[in-house]
Amino acid sequence: MAEEYVERPFYIDRMMEYFDNRDIVKVLTGIRGCGKSVLMMQFRQHLLDSGFTKKEVILINLEKMRYVIDTERMFYDYIVNNIDSDNPVILIDEVQLIKGWEKVVDSIRLKYGANIYITGSNSETVSEKLGTHLTGRFVEINVFPFSFKEFLSRYPIDNDNGYTQRLEQYLRYGGMPIIDLRDSERKNRTILRGVYDSIINCDIRPEMDMDQAILDNITSFMISNIGNQTSNNGIAANSYVGDPRTVERYLGKLCGCSIFYKANRYDVIGKKHMKSHAKFYLADTGFSDTILLGSEYNEGALLENAVFIELLRRGYRVSVGSYRDKEIDFTAWLDGEPEFYQVALSVQDPKTLNRETRSLKKLEGKRFLITKDADVPDIPEGVEFINAVDFFLG
Repeated sequence: MAEEYVERPFYIDRMMEYFDNRDIVKVLTGIRGCGKSVLMMQFRQHLLDSGFTKKEVILINLEKMRYVIDTERMFYDYIVNNIDSDNPVILIDEVQLIKGWEKVVDSIRLKYGANIYITGSNSETVSEKLGTHLTGRFVEINVFPFSFKEFLSRYPIDNDNGYTQRLEQYLRYGGMPIIDLRDSERKNRTILRGVYDSIINCDIRPEMDMDQAILDNITSFMISNIGNQTSNNGIAANSYVGDPRTVERYLGKLCGCSIFYKANRYDVIGKKHMKSHAKFYLADTGFSDTILLGSEYNEGALLENAVFIELLRRGYRVSVGSYRDKEIDFTAWLDGEPEFYQVALSVQDPKTLNRETRSLKKLEGKRFLITKDADVPDIPEGVEFINAVDFFLG
């Protein structure tokens, strides 16, 4: 089947926001396979369509050229030899593959006044390198797998699949562009497993002397507990690691590689963040089906996971809310005052509705209840009900 690409104007707009500032290096980070390379190609085409010439826009894919360019000097010379404009825009994909890349990028930026965009799959490493050589002169744009809107662009509504069915597919199989729902589950699981293994073997194991089985135990435990607050001690006890400090290092690496995102607890009354008992969410819900092999399918947890990632995608800062002894799924900030979100698969049972809204009723500000229900009777005053499909498409 011919390769097909989904247009992602949301990210093109984000990239253009910083285009006029050449002093800032624009960094696209995100999990391997989420579409950063294709996005670079689309951005190049956007610039060409906007009037730039091919001489002005240089695209370097270091993944494809890893056996041609493998040293800092070769990298520098290659860029210099290809600059044929007083107004160069340089797009570098998978920059972390070249040792010393950060010095090359800074040198080219200063010498040629180049407008530079780079991608990297390990945000921890990329940010650390840039923080050393380009303090205050870079901006990070986090790229996620397909949103539900983008998922529908690739898999439109048809006679067999309405919005509800597509949402169920999205939650189960995720939005990684490298898989295809028209292929077999076995093939897609194999592809996603390959992404996971490459991250473990290339980005984590070289820095952590841990057995693959132990790493898998930790990851499986984390996925099984999506939506539940966890601690390093709890994870260590349940994954046969023993040392909570090792767990903390490993979780830091998983977040640095964008497999997981961490949501710290936020005391709504005290208005302060707490370090203990955070939640961790997958960058893509498809990894749950892949790593657990569908053995622990929890649609409610996956819906909560997808809402968390969607809020991040829209630019929110997101924490797990804590109100007295009750939990609010998400406290989120975009501009100004926090917004509060509760996520549940269904609240048709009055007891469930009361449990999900009793904390929201006591808060002030924007409060939202997101479920797959078509309608919610007797919604408390001040709480806005949003159907999950409408939330993702809104």
